[in-house]
Amino acid sequence: MSKDIVKNYSNELKVELDELSTPLITLLDTLANTGFTEKEFNEQPIEWLEMMHMLLSKNKHIASFYIGNNDGSAYLIRSMYTEADKLRYAAPDTTVLMLEINLNNGQQRSIYFDQQMRRIGSKRSHSNYYDPRTRDWFKNAKGDMDIHMVEPYAFYFSRRIGITYSRMLKNKQGVIAVDFTLGSLTDIIQDLEYSENSKVLLLTASKRIISSNQELELINGEKLFTAEELEIAEFLPDFNDIKIEETLFSTIFWQDQNWELVVTPLEISSLDVLYLVNFVAYKDLLYGSSILRNELIVISLITVLISFLIILATTEKIAKPLSYLTKSVENIQRFSFKRKVYKKSNINDINALNEAMNSMENVLVDFFQNLRDIARSTESEQLSTSMVTQAKAMLACDICQLFVNSPADRAAFRITANSDAFAPFNVQTLYDHNNAIFTNSIHELDRNDSHLVFLDSDCTRGFIIPLLNRADVLVGVLVIGFNNNISTYSRDRIHFVREFLAFNEIVLEQLEQEHEQRALFHSFVEMMATSVDIKSPYTGAHCQRVPQITKMIAKAAEQDQQVFDDFSLTEDGWEELLIAAWLHDCGKVTTPDYVMDKATKLETIYDRIHEVRMRYEVLKRDADISYWKAVAQGQDKLSAKAVCDEQKAALENEFEFIAQCNIGHEDLQPESIARLEKIARRTWQRTLPDNIGLSQEALDKKDSARQVLPSTEPLLADKQAHLYSWQKSNSLASQSKREFTLTKPEYQHNRGELHNLRVTLGTLTAEERYNVNDHSIQTYLMLDQLPYPEHLKNVPLIAGSHHEKLNGNGYPLKMKGEEIPLGGRMIAIADIFEALTTAERPYKKANTLNQSLIIMASMVKNGELDANLFELFITQGIYQQYADEYLAESQRDKVDICAIKAVLK
Repeated sequence: MSKDIVKNYSNELKVELDELSTPLITLLDTLANTGFTEKEFNEQPIEWLEMMHMLLSKNKHIASFYIGNNDGSAYLIRSMYTEADKLRYAAPDTTVLMLEINLNNGQQRSIYFDQQMRRIGSKRSHSNYYDPRTRDWFKNAKGDMDIHMVEPYAFYFSRRIGITYSRMLKNKQGVIAVDFTLGSLTDIIQDLEYSENSKVLLLTASKRIISSNQELELINGEKLFTAEELEIAEFLPDFNDIKIEETLFSTIFWQDQNWELVVTPLEISSLDVLYLVNFVAYKDLLYGSSILRNELIVISLITVLISFLIILATTEKIAKPLSYLTKSVENIQRFSFKRKVYKKSNINDINALNEAMNSMENVLVDFFQNLRDIARSTESEQLSTSMVTQAKAMLACDICQLFVNSPADRAAFRITANSDAFAPFNVQTLYDHNNAIFTNSIHELDRNDSHLVFLDSDCTRGFIIPLLNRADVLVGVLVIGFNNNISTYSRDRIHFVREFLAFNEIVLEQLEQEHEQRALFHSFVEMMATSVDIKSPYTGAHCQRVPQITKMIAKAAEQDQQVFDDFSLTEDGWEELLIAAWLHDCGKVTTPDYVMDKATKLETIYDRIHEVRMRYEVLKRDADISYWKAVAQGQDKLSAKAVCDEQKAALENEFEFIAQCNIGHEDLQPESIARLEKIARRTWQRTLPDNIGLSQEALDKKDSARQVLPSTEPLLADKQAHLYSWQKSNSLASQSKREFTLTKPEYQHNRGELHNLRVTLGTLTAEERYNVNDHSIQTYLMLDQLPYPEHLKNVPLIAGSHHEKLNGNGYPLKMKGEEIPLGGRMIAIADIFEALTTAERPYKKANTLNQSLIIMASMVKNGELDANLFELFITQGIYQQYADEYLAESQRDKVDICAIKAVLK
């Protein structure tokens, strides 16, 4: 019988300790398996803080709760139960919860929260580089997903002796753990002692004593005494021989009396076991049982009697109101919030509960309404209006106004939202007079402040709530005004409004940053376009003017009620179109300057007509030399002179013809090409080597064999050195997701003299024409690499399609008809019109306004440009708006609309 009593008592102790550890083990498993990470520590949502405070306050044997990450950072949270704890960690007086964030570079931050989980202070410091990865609790838990217990040790921060339970996180990126102090375990065991004489001890597998119901000196410095040091080891069995499910009993004689010794193993995890050791004196066994029985009987009778009387007296009075409250709670659980009047009860406590529930639900209604408003806010003005509307409703104030500043000047405020049609408050004067009050979380305006702020309004009392970004920089201020005294209702809710504004501060900061980033992006786009214009002195402001013409066309299309009746652009649509217009020629940054500005056929970096001229100068000198040789040999001077003059005249005539072909203003006819080829067969003699003083690239193109001088060469040559193969960098086009249709010539550059002079129209060879047209491919390649937001995803297609033609003969994708986006067709008209009317191209004269429109009309007739857009361009006078602002007076001739329409027929 004595064994049964002791066994029951030991089982009771085991159950109590199991009830202590099991919820914590379950908590660790739950948090580890539900994605609990350091995110909650960094963002500190109030719901999470309240949950942690509840867990710690209801389980005060927990010293702390923390996470150690694989990168060496650690996060710890603890409750502030006593003044000693607050003093130890330098916490404010109202602190109930402290969060410590320890980064792996030694930086440490302590954040303090009060009962309402409001942040009331913080402290930054530098620790001695606390690295959780070096701690036993972290190492033990890294091997599996089981719960592990570390042998008692001195905690790093508090230096108190305790035990740590730990477990690896589900994502294996760290370890989650809780600490128990030995003092808390001792309190539990003392509460469960069998009698004053009984001795209860909790030992580790190594027989270190971690707690007892006796006033024993268990700790020696920062180490625990062992059973051997306390002279009880001789009574204890070998723990390795005890099975987990077994309870070991033995009778011993100790301290002049008989004792029942009971050893019960407590399995913490598959690898961790504690041992509960009970020494119960035989004389106390039956006495304790009688006392316990009598106490239980008395307590049970009293409890039943009181419960019966209470239930009988109050059931009818509280049943109905409680049922109503139950339904309200169920609605809250389903996130179904609504404002309503609660039913009154004859019981004051229930009425108080009614008021609390009503207040809570109204707060939740306001809170979630604000979240919905924030979610829909895309501009700071929308958010500002929502903030003042919500704040006024929550506080029942008379006027609410929001003022903000800008990153350029944080000391200058402007009003962005006003709850009523009243003049703005004088916040600027208050800030200039006493900006210290703008550092308070909430500032109640006194009589002097009110006079400065409210000025001529009816408000006499109020609050100022500064708005801070995440860097604690003042970004705005909410001013709340009351015509009369501030009610208790308003005072009770002002702190909730302060927390409510915290969400808005983050969104306001985000919108401000988005505005700055968008402004930066637009400036970068315009800078990119301007750099293309600056690259060539002849393109003028092409990339800057095309967006202006495009904008005029798009506005006219929006106003059109016939062909473009369904066309309209949102703010995002305008941004997409204009960015595409600004960037339509961005690929020209890869086009060589001498190709973009090539004014004559032989021009590269310089005009090689001068080399040809020098060869003719040599030939003319050769004619003079031949003349003098003939005279020296006895020929008649007059006949020799006539021959010389005839040769020189022929040379001058040939050079003049070559020079005329070099200009490229007119089509080169077949007979002119034949004459060029004939002239090219004329030879001249080079006496100097042409393979010295050259770059390595030029040398690589020369024959390495020793030159034989003098060398007879054709007057106009197409040499191997004039041919330039494609560079590997151009293979990027093969990596594009688009199928470009531009036919690539055999060589990237062909600078052959005869090859260039034989160009039939203009100044560009086929290779150079490809290099110019290739800018549209490069535009795609450049723009396709950028990560666009959803509303700008079509920028590459719109920008890159401005050289496509409706008949499918354009480039680089040979799109046709409706395949070409409407924005691309608008940019095409703007691009061609600006290019035709510009006066700064080196290879052509500027066209007049009428000439430009007739050329564009022929392009429309040939199926190259959009006829409807060109009709809009003409009928809405867009060409004239542009001409009046940008064209020279000599170009602004009278436009013959009849002649233009005749071309279109």
